[in-house]
Amino acid sequence: MMSSNSMMSLLPNRWRMALAVSSIFITVGLIMGTPSSAQDKSPVTMPTPSDNIRYGYVIHQSVDLGGHIVDHSGSGAVYDTMVNLQSGPRILNQSLDLRAVNPSHAILFDHLSTSSFGYGGDPNSVSFLNVVKGKLYDFRGSFRRDRQYFDYNLLANPLIPPTSSPYVPLLDTPHLYNTVRRMTDLNLTLAPLSIVSVRLSYNHNISEGPSNSTLHYGTEALLSQFWRNSTDSWIVGADWKPVQRTSFSYDEFITHYKGNTSWQLTGLNYQLSNGTPVSLGIDISSIWKTPCAAPFRVDGTVSPTCNGYLAYSRSAPTRTLIPTEQLRFQSASIPNITMNGRLLYSAATNNLDHLNEMFNGLSSKIRESLITGAARVHRINVNGDYSLTWQITPTIIATNLFDFWDFRMPGTNNFTTTTYAGTTMLAPPGAATTTTASDYQFLNQKTKTNTFVVAWDVTGRARVSVGYRYRSRIITDAGGDFIPIHENWGLFGVSLRPTPQWRINLNVDAMYADNAFTRISPRQLQHYIMRTTYKPHLWLTFSGTVNIRESRDNIQTVNHLEHNRDFSFGTSISPSEHWSLDLNYAYDSVYSSTIECYASTPAPSLSGIAPPVCVAAGTPWLSTGYYNAPTQFGSIGFMLSPVKRVRLNGGYQMSTVNGTSNFINIRQVSGSLQSQFQSPYANLVIDIAPNWSWKANYNYYGYGEGSPIGPTLPRSFRGNVYTLAVHYAF
Repeated sequence: MMSSNSMMSLLPNRWRMALAVSSIFITVGLIMGTPSSAQDKSPVTMPTPSDNIRYGYVIHQSVDLGGHIVDHSGSGAVYDTMVNLQSGPRILNQSLDLRAVNPSHAILFDHLSTSSFGYGGDPNSVSFLNVVKGKLYDFRGSFRRDRQYFDYNLLANPLIPPTSSPYVPLLDTPHLYNTVRRMTDLNLTLAPLSIVSVRLSYNHNISEGPSNSTLHYGTEALLSQFWRNSTDSWIVGADWKPVQRTSFSYDEFITHYKGNTSWQLTGLNYQLSNGTPVSLGIDISSIWKTPCAAPFRVDGTVSPTCNGYLAYSRSAPTRTLIPTEQLRFQSASIPNITMNGRLLYSAATNNLDHLNEMFNGLSSKIRESLITGAARVHRINVNGDYSLTWQITPTIIATNLFDFWDFRMPGTNNFTTTTYAGTTMLAPPGAATTTTASDYQFLNQKTKTNTFVVAWDVTGRARVSVGYRYRSRIITDAGGDFIPIHENWGLFGVSLRPTPQWRINLNVDAMYADNAFTRISPRQLQHYIMRTTYKPHLWLTFSGTVNIRESRDNIQTVNHLEHNRDFSFGTSISPSEHWSLDLNYAYDSVYSSTIECYASTPAPSLSGIAPPVCVAAGTPWLSTGYYNAPTQFGSIGFMLSPVKRVRLNGGYQMSTVNGTSNFINIRQVSGSLQSQFQSPYANLVIDIAPNWSWKANYNYYGYGEGSPIGPTLPRSFRGNVYTLAVHYAF
């Protein structure tokens, strides 16, 4: 077995330092435990004979050391996109809990707990820490690291025009990314049980790593990106509890965002006749802007008069500062009255100080271009809400909630563009043309919503609620648009308990609006939710849910229809501690259709003539775009413990979708819209000795698509993940 010193040597320096500081902190708390104020009334922990007691603390620790053994076949890229579990040793789980036998004898803390999992190579790893000292403070912290990998090769292939000749398919997605996100949350509450308590919080969120993208500039270029975006948030808050059941809270939030993502040209896999590397992008026919019937010369070099890239870079460092103040209160001190209120004000500033975009190549007689400039956007946001609940009689209760939201977003920009003329990439850039343009835009929205609901307990087993909601939205912008939207909602709910073992809840919301801001914003909406639970025995439970949402915006040139209908059922059977069974099934139907106006050369064979409003906008063709994704999910799980030392869990999970959509591009295929994903699993735990257990876990991951592969590599895969571990609790 590897020694603790050897394991420490494998950790990065910053983690070894953090562990050393934590060890010092814990040791000091254990050794310096001396009597404190007699006013500390924290409960005394009653130890048991099996407890590990040292320095006045009951200590419980556990660790799961092991690793994964992985083998998979098929598409490794899609396996890494959806699963991304690899072979290697792991710290699968770790926990430590210290609880003072007598809190009055502890100085720094009377309760400390920490846990973590996933370290050693898993895509997700998390650590938690909680330290409490009676009425003095409560500290909670966490750190999470997520590897976000995406390489689904079908994405962006439809960007290649159907008439491309020669046609070279993309075997890997040009929109691949492989980034890491690290999230740190620290929260400290001082005097949590006092009349006045103070809260301090800090959040750090950073995302960085490589990714790929595309850019349409004469042809579809391949770009290499490096993400480096971070957000820091500081929160200072105070809670005041002047009387029982009444509290006031004030919070100050300061959020700072730094966006440092940059773009560089890649895919320079061809040459001009003089040996200069050149990129023709993902569409080597280069027919998007300027026709190029023969992109290659006889000698295999690129024609210098075709659209292409010699160099490209873009940098747009962005900084955003968002200070926010919030005041909240809640009170139930007045008999039969409960009130809640909140008021928030935020003033954000977004700065782009140094945009620099450089293109070198050929695009529609532009030989080279350079864009520089700056932009600034402000966002003033005021919102709040107030609710009052009145217990009119023992069986009738009324609630009114009013909230408003008012934001303004004025913005300015100033950009200078310098273009150099040219007709061939073999010649230097020609005459320069410089233009400077500035612009001012804004978007404002005011929203007011009032919801009134009355609930009546008809009997001890039946409650009925009826309500009405009115919402007013006014949207304005610098283009002179004034868009008022008024919504009227009807709300209805029923809660029944026909027997002590059977419960039923039904809610119905219906809305009508006189206007819409986007084509898919509903003017009419109905939402039905019914839940039921039946428990005829303590060991047997049935549950079911019906969730249906219907919406439409059926005016001329839009005719948007959509629904989301979900039906789910589950049962749990656990007659004894030796075995149990869980069964679940869900069916979800997601559908939408909308009239689409678009431009295409040539016109698709199934298109129609668009209405005049679309023709005037340069989109002369019309079709009904639709999306239909019926999805089924099922699972079965069981637990079996024939003897006290052995526990076996297993089951099977499956999801399948058989969807369709309209394809404007003949090279597009259904892909994941017609796919199946299944994952049988099993795990075994055997107690081999006091405080020692052996664990074995097996997971199978299988993904396949029921539609043609299309112009890419197959995307199906199969993976077997075996996890072995030793659990030690002490």
